[in-house]
Amino acid sequence: MKRNEIEIIQEKLAALQPYSKELKLLQGVTLEEYCKNNLYRRTTERLIQLIIEAATVINNMIVKGLGKEVPSDYYSSFFKMAEVNVFPVSFALEITPSAGLRNIIVHEYQKIDDVIVHGSMRKVLDYYLQYMNYVNDFLENKMTDGNR
Repeated sequence: MKRNEIEIIQEKLAALQPYSKELKLLQGVTLEEYCKNNLYRRTTERLIQLIIEAATVINNMIVKGLGKEVPSDYYSSFFKMAEVNVFPVSFALEITPSAGLRNIIVHEYQKIDDVIVHGSMRKVLDYYLQYMNYVNDFLENKMTDGNR
């Protein structure tokens, strides 16, 4: 990967942090409060969507930067990241269901289960913090390798 590609990806990765911080603020909202408050619900849904979409953009940029075929969907992009050794397959298996959650939020708006979305906040925060760490480590190694 070229240095400028790595720097652009690092900028995209940094953009994930505010979304995560904002979602973390909503974690203390009880399920009852969440279900009664459209602002909580819509904000949570949108933040989850933004986090997942930003990650898949990063996935595609890394895969393309490594000269591999870019996956055709959100779900596959996480497995492709495991294939190019950004993180283990076991982590790809954990994080890929979030792509399905994103699709439900975006495409099946009337059918969103508030209990599932509310209950997903912790997992999304945990998985995407771990995701950011994996990607940061990968990019730092690429920067170091490029300077040898």
